[in-house]
Amino acid sequence: MFDLEKEVAAWSAGVDAGRCRQAASAAELSDHLYCEIERAREDGLSDEQAFAAAVAKLGRVADLTSEHAKGRSVLGRVCAAAERYDNAHGESRELLLAHGILWAAVMLGSSLMLVGWAAPKALAYLLIGVLVPGWWASQAVMLRALRRRRSGGA
Repeated sequence: MFDLEKEVAAWSAGVDAGRCRQAASAAELSDHLYCEIERAREDGLSDEQAFAAAVAKLGRVADLTSEHAKGRSVLGRVCAAAERYDNAHGESRELLLAHGILWAAVMLGSSLMLVGWAAPKALAYLLIGVLVPGWWASQAVMLRALRRRRSGGA
């Protein structure tokens, strides 16, 4: 049986999926869809037919998502990238967070040590030039291992 509430929620979530979740934008999107559904009901359509007509009038999910992306701010793009990253690595989120915190602690500790030693700037730049690529390479190796584990590889 057709569940109008469930279908509207799924459609709204699909359009809003590429954005940082904001309750107001999701509610506004659902409200527009419900208005179109009511108009179609007034023309004598069933709930299912009215939903299909409203979706056809408002647009496909892919089109609306790309339209929302056009007006996205830099912060919105960063948030969307973070959401995609989280969706791709959600089950290993704690491991990746611990990895990042560990590397941040190593970098911070190294910088404090250099300040305490009154080391020359060249040494600090050299250390940064080693630690940052080291973190990046370590992250890449970890992500590759997680992908293999998820796909059932060795």
